Amino acid sequence: MEPPVMDLVGFLLARMAEDAHAAADLAAAQGADGIAERLRADAAAKRKVVLACRAAEPDLKFLGARPSGLADFPLPPRNAHQLAALTLALLAVPYADHPDYEQIWRA
Repeated sequence: MEPPVMDLVGFLLARMAEDAHAAADLAAAQGADGIAERLRADAAAKRKVVLACRAAEPDLKFLGARPSGLADFPLPPRNAHQLAALTLALLAVPYADHPDYEQIWRA
């Protein structure tokens, strides 16, 4: 069964909020303001991408559509809905070891 789109969007927004907080903690603890500012900007930009993809009504069924035996073969998206799903899935890859990550999101 396909998880709802909001699960993936919510998952990403939560991870990006955690990243922004970690950047603030880094700046406070180590005085790494330049790096922390870049990490905050990165999280903010990714958040905008996630929200734009959510507005595009991503087709998450596309993510599980790879032929058997070709799990690592990327399928080209055929429309904006599939592109939005692929973009969200790719943004989730760095968090694949998180306990709330769903394998169906694997792009």
